[in-house]
Amino acid sequence: MGSGRRYDMVRQLHHPASRTASDLAGAAPQAGAAAGPAARGEGFERSMMERPPNTPPVTLKTIAGELGVSVTTVARALKDGHKIGPDMVQKVRETAERLGYVRNLEGAKLRTGKTLIAMALLDFADEEEIGDSGTVGLLNGLHKGLAGTDYAVRAVPATHDSLGRIHEVVRGRLADGVIFDLIELQDARVRYLLEADFPFVTFGRTELFSEHAWFDVDNEFAAWQSTDALLRDGCRRIAMIDGDTRYTFVRQRVRGYERALREHGIEPDPVLRHHSRLAADVARAAAPPLLERGVDGFVCSNELTFLGARAGVRDRIGDEVRGIGFALRSGTRIDRYVATKVHASHFSHRATGQALAELLLKRINGTDPRQCQKLARTTLITTMDGRELVVVSG
Repeated sequence: MGSGRRYDMVRQLHHPASRTASDLAGAAPQAGAAAGPAARGEGFERSMMERPPNTPPVTLKTIAGELGVSVTTVARALKDGHKIGPDMVQKVRETAERLGYVRNLEGAKLRTGKTLIAMALLDFADEEEIGDSGTVGLLNGLHKGLAGTDYAVRAVPATHDSLGRIHEVVRGRLADGVIFDLIELQDARVRYLLEADFPFVTFGRTELFSEHAWFDVDNEFAAWQSTDALLRDGCRRIAMIDGDTRYTFVRQRVRGYERALREHGIEPDPVLRHHSRLAADVARAAAPPLLERGVDGFVCSNELTFLGARAGVRDRIGDEVRGIGFALRSGTRIDRYVATKVHASHFSHRATGQALAELLLKRINGTDPRQCQKLARTTLITTMDGRELVVVSG
């Protein structure tokens, strides 16, 4: 296409009146030609382009006037079609698209007094060697769970003062509800939100007497499942590399780990447990000393600790790493990409995020917190050199 032709097209887009009869004839489809998918799908864009500049925005009243119906009818048809016939719903929505209607969320906020924000205070990993697929998966799920609603996710990294951040959210009404993780047994954030009567969902459980909304993976079962799998492989000195014991999920995992050992006639040895920050470099440094204590298998909290522990074992014994057992709780399919046998107690990060979002919407809408509690069990997936050997549902 020559530069003159490109200039003419730009000129015509910005100054429709400058189009000539030949321009318009050339742009029209040939007689008898069928409109393709792209042409059929361009109605909204075309209607927006054809509206003259400085035209007032299309409102519910505009659509109502075009169709000769009430604003209430238009609002209901665009929302959920409540008490409106399907023919009218279709007619309203087609008219809204043709006119280029875009919902004014600022107006919705003013009418409802809501922010239409769901705040997610999550533990973003601060290391850059491997990255944090877990939080990314959760955020994908949160967006999916809020799709089709007016809500948007605002993700904020959790800090040592996440309670202070929650105070700001509640007092400043910066969101309509909060989701957060790294839950403690007597979590001060949960107590505060319960007293403030502010909607929230925790990723994890507390041991508080007051009921609150939560979603959790059955961590005790997952750790039992992983440890039991290693024991059935013949491992007898199994180490656990996990997070800080102030967190509820870690205590649950310790119970599952120790239960599996006792079921196989082995008394748990505290020196085989390493609790610290969940990071690959920390797990890598922790693995060699555990090997010196005769460890022949590792139960890891997540993908980061698994990769770190395996690297630490390889640092010490090289290719003999293949003779050491590994199991982990995993929200990804990392087991498909490592050259060793792996037992993964698997759950979906994305499904978890979606469930958290859906539960938060229920709490925002006033659902009883006892009806906003969900526990998910892991599926044991055993792979060897990336090939699935066994899949056992929880």
